[in-house]
Amino acid sequence: MTALALSYFERARTFAETHLTRKGPRAYADTHDVALSLRGGAPPGRMLDLGAGRGELSAKLRALGHEVTAVERYTEQFAAEGVRVVDADLNARWPFQDASIDAAMAVEILEHVENPRLFLRELARVLKPRGVAVVSTPNITTLLSKLLFLAAGQWDLFFDHPWRLRVPYSSAVQGHITPLPAWLLRHHAGDAGFEVEASSYSRAWIPLVPWKLNPLPHDATFGRILLVRLRKRA
Repeated sequence: MTALALSYFERARTFAETHLTRKGPRAYADTHDVALSLRGGAPPGRMLDLGAGRGELSAKLRALGHEVTAVERYTEQFAAEGVRVVDADLNARWPFQDASIDAAMAVEILEHVENPRLFLRELARVLKPRGVAVVSTPNITTLLSKLLFLAAGQWDLFFDHPWRLRVPYSSAVQGHITPLPAWLLRHHAGDAGFEVEASSYSRAWIPLVPWKLNPLPHDATFGRILLVRLRKRA
């Protein structure tokens, strides 16, 4: 596949995501459902939704009884009723006290930050001892992603063009700039003071096939988004 074909393909897909699914979740497919399944039975408490987007996950967490604080740079898009939203730069020190948060969700945000190690250290700082976080990152080692890299030197969800590297609606938000394979995410999390308790994957992606009809397994070989449950060491 040539670079031109890749560019056309990604441009068409970005147009569809931007213009045909304006009222739909920003997260890919079943990623939110997988994230909720990884909470590890965390009881209702003070919960952060980091990179909250429109607030779909925040609303689900609030419905489960959590006291949710959403963090989002582009706050104009946030629409979850009854949820406090904070405009904060996740590339810097977060505006929360040490050991003040029971649990956190960081779904489809890690690929947007400049320094994932700083992000994970801040996450560990604000969580209470034994606090739980669910963190996701695009799975760049799927079979599809490996084939794309072989053909064009680029991974699935990481392309060298403005539609992927820049976010069109806000200059304060970066696009997909930080690819992390699973082993490196585990390494960074361990250095930040976390235990990796569990992992799971979203559904796979096949062009023109609705994800609910996708017959491929949601595993390391095909699952498009990797999600891990982290627990802060005591």
